[in-house]
Amino acid sequence: MEKESCQIHRVKALNASGKACLLAGLSVLVLAIFVGCAGYAGKTNGGTLLWSANMETGDLSQWFYPMTGPVGNFGGDIENSGIAAAAASTDFAHSGKNSAKLTITTPDTPTSGARLFRWLEAQTFPQLYYSVWYYFPQNYTPSLFWNVLQWKSKHPVSGVATSDPFFSLEVGALPSGEMYFYLGDDHTSTTYQQPAQSLIPIPVGRWFNVEAFYQCAPNGGGRVTIWQDGALLWDVSNVDTRYADGTCAWSVNNYSSSLTPPSSTIYVDDAAIGTGRISSLLGAANSSK
Repeated sequence: MEKESCQIHRVKALNASGKACLLAGLSVLVLAIFVGCAGYAGKTNGGTLLWSANMETGDLSQWFYPMTGPVGNFGGDIENSGIAAAAASTDFAHSGKNSAKLTITTPDTPTSGARLFRWLEAQTFPQLYYSVWYYFPQNYTPSLFWNVLQWKSKHPVSGVATSDPFFSLEVGALPSGEMYFYLGDDHTSTTYQQPAQSLIPIPVGRWFNVEAFYQCAPNGGGRVTIWQDGALLWDVSNVDTRYADGTCAWSVNNYSSSLTPPSSTIYVDDAAIGTGRISSLLGAANSSK
C-alpha cells in the first residue's frame, strides 16, 4: 500500500444525467480517465481514481472502457454462463437512477454466473484499490459456494491462455439465514473466516460497500485486504495473487452452483478502481443510502 511517487490530482465532474463522477489525472503520465462525464475541474492529493462505473449510461458499457463494447482494445467485459443475465436496472440505485442487476438460476451444468470484469487497470498497476456497492434484496442460502467478487490470473498453458481464480469473496449463511462474507484463496484452497464473536453480517434491503486492496504478485509477494462498510475483515500478506507468467483481472459477480431460493438477484453500483483508498477519494459522495 505504498504511496504514489508522482504528483496526484483528483478532478470532479458531472455526467450528462447530473450525477457526480470523479476523474483523475497523473501529472507525470498526463493521464485522464473519462467515465461517462462531461467535464472536470479541481485537484487534490492522495490517490488517483483510474476507472468507475455508475451505470447512468443506462447500460453496462462503462465496464468495457475505453471501448463501449467487446470490440477493439476493450478494458473489461460482461461474461455470463449457465442461466445468467447482467443488465442496467432502475429497480434500486446507490446514486443516480441506475445500477447493475445480476440474476442467476441454479444449478445449471453445473454453475450459473453473471460477471462484470475489469482487467485494464490491473495490467497497468500491480497494486490497486477496488470498491463496489452491493444491494441484496433478500437472504439466500448457498449449499456449496457463492462468489460475488474475485481476482483471476491468466497465463499460457501449452500455448493456450488459461484463466484461473486466485482470491474470491464468498457468501455463507448461518442457520438463522443471516448471510456473511468469507475469503477464499482458490489457488491454495484456503479459507479465511470471520471470528464468530465479531462476525459482520451482510445487510439485506440496504446498500453497503466492499472495498479491497489487491497486490498482484507471484512467489508470495501478494497481499489482499478487504473492508466491509469501512470495517477491516482481512489483511492477508505473503501470498500468491497471480501466476508468475500471468496477469490479473477483477470481477464483480453473482456466481454459484446452488442457492436457495434457486433464482437470485443482487444489484451493484458505483464500482471504482484507484491507486488510493476509494472511500477517501470519493469521500461523502460514496456515503451509504
